[in-house]
Amino acid sequence: MNNKISKEIKKIGVKTLSGVGLKDRIVEPPSKEQNTSLVYFALMSNTENINSIENDDGIPLPASLIISKGNYQFHGKTYRLDREGLYRFIFPVDENQQRIVYESNLDSLLSSICWIFSHGNIDDGEDFSYVNKKALTSKIFVTCGPLSSWTNKFLDNLSIKSRIVSTLTLDPWNSYDNGHILVEIFRYDLNKWVVYDLDNGCFFTCNKKPLSLTEFVESVPLNNYEIHRLSNRANMDISNFRDRKSNFDFAFIVESRLSNEEKLREWYKHVIQIPLILDGKFSYFFNTEHVKKIQSYSSYHKFLEKDEFMKKFYQNE
Repeated sequence: MNNKISKEIKKIGVKTLSGVGLKDRIVEPPSKEQNTSLVYFALMSNTENINSIENDDGIPLPASLIISKGNYQFHGKTYRLDREGLYRFIFPVDENQQRIVYESNLDSLLSSICWIFSHGNIDDGEDFSYVNKKALTSKIFVTCGPLSSWTNKFLDNLSIKSRIVSTLTLDPWNSYDNGHILVEIFRYDLNKWVVYDLDNGCFFTCNKKPLSLTEFVESVPLNNYEIHRLSNRANMDISNFRDRKSNFDFAFIVESRLSNEEKLREWYKHVIQIPLILDGKFSYFFNTEHVKKIQSYSSYHKFLEKDEFMKKFYQNE
């Protein structure tokens, strides 16, 4: 076989049989008829394959991201979804589906959100309903602000009390990395607010106590906190994370930050310095030393004395 023909055969991806003439050697590529459905369950850092069951009472997957426990059909097979968390349904080269089974377990719900979202910006700017629809069949790639806004509205629809919170750095500002946006959720089981960095898929404790935003800000410079992962997802979209104005590729910067826990802690020391809580159109802060500097960043930054701040935002604890 000459090199030109050999390269063409490799290019189209066909298989060959040895010992026969070239005319008879090309074998049809395998058909998707041999493919079978794959279903797995994702919770925290683990995934587990789900086998079909011998049961004909399953119903088609509903067209909503949140579903109840039950038996569901996918490509002619029935699967029992009996735990809260994220389920993914795949029929290779045909379709992907994903659903969250949620009834009351908030940890499993937040883990599911972290599995669905990864850091990027291809979906920044899309509205709430678009993201909900896309999430039925795909990963979502957004930055911390859109993710926090979507989560806040998503949890509100489930009657889960949450709010958008943020932090600022007091280090000299650059053009891309001067703070962070997170979500704080009121945990009735703990009777306190707990902060979640869903963009990085984690929450924080100190001496086994989950931290609020202000507690986390206090712990960061002391480095006396633990990081707990809510998922084991691919953490960022390295192929599409570009600045919309300059088209600059941020993959090198963010991939380094996410490469290990030590790097993430270093980044937290840079961006987790001044806590702010959004209420209405203002973001409130209580730092007295840098009032003018913080307010110079935005006219929506509003100062409160610390006692007033804590009473306004943490009086339920």
